[in-house]
Amino acid sequence: MAFPWDWLAFSVFSVIGLISAFFVVDSKEVVRSVVWLSLCFICVAGLFFLLNAEFVGIVQILVYVGAIAVVILFGIMLTKRKTVGAEKS
Repeated sequence: MAFPWDWLAFSVFSVIGLISAFFVVDSKEVVRSVVWLSLCFICVAGLFFLLNAEFVGIVQILVYVGAIAVVILFGIMLTKRKTVGAEKS
């Protein structure tokens, strides 16, 4: 009997996706949270590829990882941050 590579790939994508989803919520920095969110979206796309839904996987990567994560990062980088307690005279 051959080794079930599909099961191993599913397990790897699932575990990495769940861990990255946890770090999206747990991260205190928004930029790091977006990076973890991108990794979670890539894992979801990998699961779509395992289901032989290649088109949906590619759309997942292009739309969510390529567009949504970049828009969130640009929105974070272009807004002014206010640091609390930095102006002490």
